[in-house]
Amino acid sequence: MGPALGGLLLGLGGWRLIFLINIPAGIIGIALGWFFLPRSRHLSARQPIDLWGIGTFVVAITGLLLAISFGNEAGWASWQILADLVLTAVFTTLFIRHELHDPAPMMRLAIFKVAAFSAGISSGLLSYLCLFGVLFVLPFYLEFSGHLRPGSAGLQLLVLPLALGITAPLTGTLADRVGARSLTVSGMIVVGIALLAMAAHPPGTGLLLIELAAAGIGLGMFTPPNNSAIMTAAPRQQAGMASGILNMTRGLGTSMGVALTALVFGLAAGTSAARAMAPGAATRGLAAAAVFLSISAFLAAALAGLRGNAPLDHDPATLVEG
Repeated sequence: MGPALGGLLLGLGGWRLIFLINIPAGIIGIALGWFFLPRSRHLSARQPIDLWGIGTFVVAITGLLLAISFGNEAGWASWQILADLVLTAVFTTLFIRHELHDPAPMMRLAIFKVAAFSAGISSGLLSYLCLFGVLFVLPFYLEFSGHLRPGSAGLQLLVLPLALGITAPLTGTLADRVGARSLTVSGMIVVGIALLAMAAHPPGTGLLLIELAAAGIGLGMFTPPNNSAIMTAAPRQQAGMASGILNMTRGLGTSMGVALTALVFGLAAGTSAARAMAPGAATRGLAAAAVFLSISAFLAAALAGLRGNAPLDHDPATLVEG
């Protein structure tokens, strides 16, 4: 609901409200977590924090996101972008080597040998890339081609999370009976088709709302069973780390979705997404971005199909940590 609420806040009082609203939301989240989350079981022994692993990982991801975000503007052969890419390669190598040999690593890479876990994490990352990519790029189309104000554009975007929120609980119940694979694969196929339809023509308001609703339904079909399958595949003593990786891919997928979609949009439109542009340029940018995101959705469906179809585990210890 963030993009929709963000558009309303922009209309009400400017961009500072987008940051200020996180203060009461954060306080409420802390209070709910403190009073309502039960104690976990099956905890592993206390270990020192892997500061070296955290540091190298942050530098590697920062370099990658900087290169993606500013490559089109600075030039892909510029020294700044090349330095970011070299930084990413060096610190990714350092991170992997350290994690493989550290007795108490931030991320136990051996967990990725479990096919169900790797398939869920990789397809989940792509699903978040699709979700936040389309929520990022559509406001530019709606404002520059549709001539809508930020608040009105935000209200239209609200269709996607509403459809997701309605579908997800129903899908979670169904996944208990049929497993995760069929629902996750079909869900991302629905997302891919909706995005291809969005790219095929300049969508009017009515058709765009249908396409957004379809994308939300597909993501609602995918997300609950995928998250459950990821936590089921992880050893119970590593549930905290597994849920940490799951949440990391959500944040990483969000960041990459914004950065990569902005890059594709800007290349097709001939200008940065942050600048004013002609309606035709915004339409070209949306079409290219939607094609890119639809390819990502179909790839997520293929990866989700690599998992088995074992029953989902609902052990409280696993779910609490997740």
